[in-house]
Amino acid sequence: MHRRQELGVRLAAVVFGLLMLAVLALSMAGIYAMMSIAVSRRRREIGIRTALGARPGVLLGVIFGTTFRQIALGVVIGITAALGIDRLAGGELLHGWGPPLLTGMTLLMAAVGLIAVNGPARRGLRIAPTEALAGD
Repeated sequence: MHRRQELGVRLAAVVFGLLMLAVLALSMAGIYAMMSIAVSRRRREIGIRTALGARPGVLLGVIFGTTFRQIALGVVIGITAALGIDRLAGGELLHGWGPPLLTGMTLLMAAVGLIAVNGPARRGLRIAPTEALAGD
């Protein structure tokens, strides 16, 4: 009977891990889509900045800055919700693992955000000023 319980726990851990990977992939896809839309909406601005001589690093800073503000807001809301739910559960959910777990998730979401925004940001740098201005 003990072996059957161990198998059940392992199966649950695998299923939970696969669900977390799916959530992470969906998060990355959502960030990518959101930043693709943001870059396409700022196409004219990026073209004008490029025409005025803005360096690619400055333009990347603007695009990545927007992403980090949005990710930071999501992390703050997520941490607040996690701590609130843990408090409602009497501290039984995080079992004292709150700080390292929340720190790890924050770093993971920041990395996911960086990876997801990389494509739209690089594509935004390839916008020619004449193409951006002629589009309207």
